Amino acid sequence: MVKKKGFEKLVVSAQSLGLDLSLLSHDAMLVVKGLQKKGFRAYLVGGCIRDLLLGKEPKDFDVSTDATPEQVHKIFNNSRIIGRRFKIVHVVYSGVIIEVTTFRSNQVAPKSVQKSTKNSTRVSAQSGMLIRDNVYGKNIVEDSQRRDFTINALYLDPIKQEIYDYNGGLYDLTQGVLDLIGDPDVRYSEDPVRMIRALRFSAKLGFKISKRSSDPIKRLSHKLLEVSNARMFEEVNKLFLTGHGYESFKVLCKYNLFTQLFPDTYGLIENKSYCNFIEFALKSSDQRFAENKRNMPHFLFSVILWNCFQRVLFGLRRNNDAMINPLDDDALVNLAFQSVFTNQDKVTDLPFAVTDNIKSLWRMQLLLQQYSENGPYSPDSLSVRNIFRASFDFLSLRAKFEPYLEPIVEFWSTFYKTSKALADKRHAANVAKRNKKQADIDEKKTKKKKGKAKKRPSEEGFEDESNLSEKRKAQLAKARAWRESMNLKN
Repeated sequence: MVKKKGFEKLVVSAQSLGLDLSLLSHDAMLVVKGLQKKGFRAYLVGGCIRDLLLGKEPKDFDVSTDATPEQVHKIFNNSRIIGRRFKIVHVVYSGVIIEVTTFRSNQVAPKSVQKSTKNSTRVSAQSGMLIRDNVYGKNIVEDSQRRDFTINALYLDPIKQEIYDYNGGLYDLTQGVLDLIGDPDVRYSEDPVRMIRALRFSAKLGFKISKRSSDPIKRLSHKLLEVSNARMFEEVNKLFLTGHGYESFKVLCKYNLFTQLFPDTYGLIENKSYCNFIEFALKSSDQRFAENKRNMPHFLFSVILWNCFQRVLFGLRRNNDAMINPLDDDALVNLAFQSVFTNQDKVTDLPFAVTDNIKSLWRMQLLLQQYSENGPYSPDSLSVRNIFRASFDFLSLRAKFEPYLEPIVEFWSTFYKTSKALADKRHAANVAKRNKKQADIDEKKTKKKKGKAKKRPSEEGFEDESNLSEKRKAQLAKARAWRESMNLKN
């Protein structure tokens, strides 16, 4: 049993922990070896070490080094420096990105350094949130203090095959505890997303959050509004689309952060039917992820915000009935869209493609419930739309919690089967077309290669004379006689 020793250095061999280092990324190893070869210190750090210790296949490989971003970039010509708030280097191997970060320090940069370059400084907003953090450290001891959780602050030297722990991360792993490094109030204020990460890791790993790390979350959750909405969109996707959405939902509700992420759900979250609807959808998404199927952001947001949209639309329709010049229903639907997305975009910046798909999905929900046999929205015209099958799936999901929809689902099921059969047929045709196209390309390459090959000579090294002119035959006869006189025949 590994004991937690605060900030005391703990060195453990990978062999003693039974780690299978063959699971390490070959590309990440190349980066570590390349840096160490140039005299720099370099280690694998973070999630890949944590997952390796937990017996999972490591996926995200990050490298920490004492080389500056500029020095790393100089060593690897297949790299690029990115970021302003946190300056890092991406080393790219055939599309695989190895993220390289320079050791960071808790110390304030010397004034001489601050004057020489505006980038090598730590700048905080009045709220305590870090705007820039490029104060470089000298070793992994300093760097480990800038990491978020103890279990993510483990370093592996794959050459020496040793793990270095300065914060009791190995102990916390054995205990299933998620503990923040440093003062939680300060660390959450520096980067409020750490609160989301704490809940996400708790849901993903099944770990308990230490009391000192969990106590400030409800009190400081308002600071999430300071985070850019584009970054929050990515964090929400990580919470719900990567196989632990159901557990994420439960832990978010426990800490009152769900309504912080989805402000329009305030008042709905107390509704048991709404929660059951969300939980069922998230369990289905988790199952899809386990089956290596892709979960789409637009479907996630469609599910979570659907009741918000319905509530707004109901209110608009009710008020519209009392107006002297009422709006048509399409205008009301557009107003409902605008209301829901305006409020949601304040927290998560939904890309246009996502909102466009959500609108299509929600519009189809209304149309599937209001179809007419001889109108512009007849079953035949609706069932051939690209969004039809996804809309039917969503309608079927709703029907599990809205029984009045069951007859409507039953009606559309025949059209769904026909649509799916046609889609499968088109897919098979497209696959066949692609295969044929590739076969044609391969055949052309083969012919081209044969065309470039040297023509097979005749037995004596001369071309076939069967179709040659008399003049050419005479020339070949002289050449043959010359070869024989020079003993070149063989």
